[in-house]
Amino acid sequence: METQAQGPRIDPREFFEKAPALFCVLDSDNRIYQPNGAWERVTGFSLEALEGMRLEDRLHPEDRDPTRRTSRISVEAQGAIVQETRFRCADDTYKWLEWTMRVVFERGLVFCCARSIEQPRRATVTAARRLEAYLRRAPVAMIETEVGRGVVEWSSGAERIFGYTRSEVLGRRLVDLIVAEPQPETVVDAGFAIRDGRIPSGRAVATENITKDGRTVVCEWHNAPLADEEGRVRGVLSIALDRTEIERERARAEESLARFELLMRGSKNGLWDYVPQDPKNPGDPTQPIYVSDGLTRLLGITAEAAPKTLREWTAFVHPEDRERARLFFAEHLASRKEETSFESRLLRVDGSYLWVSSTFQSLWSESGELLRLAAAIVDITERKGAEADLRDKLAVIERQAASIRELSTPILEVQEGVLCLPVIGVVDSGRAAEMMDAALGSVVELQARFLILDLTGVPVLDTGTADRLLAIARAASLVGAKTVITGLRPAVAQTVVTLGVGMGDVKTLRNLKDGLRYCLREASR
Repeated sequence: METQAQGPRIDPREFFEKAPALFCVLDSDNRIYQPNGAWERVTGFSLEALEGMRLEDRLHPEDRDPTRRTSRISVEAQGAIVQETRFRCADDTYKWLEWTMRVVFERGLVFCCARSIEQPRRATVTAARRLEAYLRRAPVAMIETEVGRGVVEWSSGAERIFGYTRSEVLGRRLVDLIVAEPQPETVVDAGFAIRDGRIPSGRAVATENITKDGRTVVCEWHNAPLADEEGRVRGVLSIALDRTEIERERARAEESLARFELLMRGSKNGLWDYVPQDPKNPGDPTQPIYVSDGLTRLLGITAEAAPKTLREWTAFVHPEDRERARLFFAEHLASRKEETSFESRLLRVDGSYLWVSSTFQSLWSESGELLRLAAAIVDITERKGAEADLRDKLAVIERQAASIRELSTPILEVQEGVLCLPVIGVVDSGRAAEMMDAALGSVVELQARFLILDLTGVPVLDTGTADRLLAIARAASLVGAKTVITGLRPAVAQTVVTLGVGMGDVKTLRNLKDGLRYCLREASR
């Protein structure tokens, strides 16, 4: 008959003393008796000091109240009580111990087995502190509500968003605090739906809420049901993000976009723009572009026929302007300019061309990559037509002015070798220059020996006018013609004397008739 092999026999007392767990017995006064050697290693107290020590005297003040201890009934330990407490050691430091206790009522004793959970508990505490710090600083509200108990948790973020302190909301219904009329019943129904699982956990819901001071805020809510160990839903965890400013910015952006679209629809101008697919090649001809409705109206095309890429857009540019437009575009990108303007012609669907002013506006990153480029297209066909009309009118005016100048400086050949320049009106510097050019040109061309300046039509002669006329006379003598001045009125002659203008060797005669006689007589010699 085979016998069952037996392992080494261990003295129960030796096992008790050397086991890593802390064994002891507590009496009805919670005094420690029969501690094993593990107590010395963990707490630093001798066994003699531990014998008869009241457990409450060594527990952390927060753990002395049994109702505040973390306790549970262990199913694995057949109904034993499991608690976690902090024990003050011989060096006055606290260590976390997990107690597994079984009460022997007939003897009035509690058999205890404890173990140090300092490391895992420290990690748990650290994690809890981190979580608490996060919840305190997080820009979101974290709220826990329970059926029949109302609000049971209220984070610092909730205080900042809604204005209520934690003490003001605990035990109250959330719908009575922050839900705007007439939503409360709807929110209550939604809460039941979350707890019942009819609304998926985590679905985002945006609602308007009321703060303590009556302000309206827009919050994005994420809700999830909370269950107990048996799987029964006991409440809801809600996370709320204040989206008030985001919604305001979105509303402003939508309003701005609507205003821009309305403006572009009503404008005679157009726009095309794009965000580069490849920032390293922002001028890629295959780059897709956006074309506004205003631009399609300018070109007389439908949205379906609008250019979809940079290459297709180039086809709408007048052939004579394409190279110039390409150079402007390439220079704009190469120089990383913020703005570039130029004028060109665009092809309309009916085959005609219209003049436009194109202005490139660009956004560049700090690293020099193109973020976005927009081109504003302004129809300047009417302006170009007006400029052409103005140029034609200016040309006509210039031709008329030239004719007037010719009439104002007539050079008359009264006899072979004798020229006469009748002067009428005021002689300013501009007219004097024209008179000199005309007179000298005629003297040289006609080989004239005499130039008669007839001043009969000059009512007043000042120093400036006299100097200009004498300059003509001196210039004529340099090209071989003698100048004779005729028609000086008495008042003009008196002015010349008063001003002290010297006539030099210029011959002066009473009238044009005398001047002609003089020139003919001198010419016949």
